[in-house]
Amino acid sequence: MTTLNRRTVLAAVGAAALGGCTRSELPMVGDSTEDLPEDCPVSQDYGVEWPADLDADAAETFVENYEAVHYREGVVGYEPETQLDSYDLGVNSEGVQRSGDGYEVEVSGNGGIYRPDLMFGAHREDDPADAERVPASEVEDERLRELLETAAAEGEADANVRHGPEVDQYIDLFDSLFDSYDPHQKHGDSRTLYFTVDGTPVEVDVTASTLHGDYWWSATYYVDEHVVYRAEEDQSPTDGRLLECRDST
Repeated sequence: MTTLNRRTVLAAVGAAALGGCTRSELPMVGDSTEDLPEDCPVSQDYGVEWPADLDADAAETFVENYEAVHYREGVVGYEPETQLDSYDLGVNSEGVQRSGDGYEVEVSGNGGIYRPDLMFGAHREDDPADAERVPASEVEDERLRELLETAAAEGEADANVRHGPEVDQYIDLFDSLFDSYDPHQKHGDSRTLYFTVDGTPVEVDVTASTLHGDYWWSATYYVDEHVVYRAEEDQSPTDGRLLECRDST
């Protein structure tokens, strides 16, 4: 005699809880059957370990960790363009409840992705600081040399570096010019560098901007011993996307 589990019964009476996935019964251990999507097995290969013993706490922790990786890799596709870029998005559980053979877990996320520019503010010094100085004649970069010459002649000048790879190029340039330069490491960092232009002292403030994009989102998961579904807001989780599926534990 074949025993049908709860999800098989629901499917048999026409429940449309799996977003249109065609399902087939796969024979399991003993006389039971497990009703799984035809796409099974499937995985995003995120490296987030499936709970060995699934309960409410384990499901909640698993989904928080899984969503953090999924949103970064599968939704945003984040790749840093410079050494100053920063992925500052976090995920929190909003609740877990039993559902059929598994659990539904609601999560929300928010934060910012920072992709800083470098902002240069140069001005002629009236009272030169006692600091390491580099003559403008040693600066081969045309944009920086022009900034220094304008500041020396007119009293001040400014410039922005917005193209990602150039941000790293200028950090490397400053590191090569100054023994005392402490490289910028993150958004908001500011450094002051000192030059001379034909004997005229010029001070340059170099600031990594806080330019960023803000993110807010929510999602609902269904997870049991065999499947992981994720749905956007206002969807039943099994109407969403099948992210993970395995034939057996």
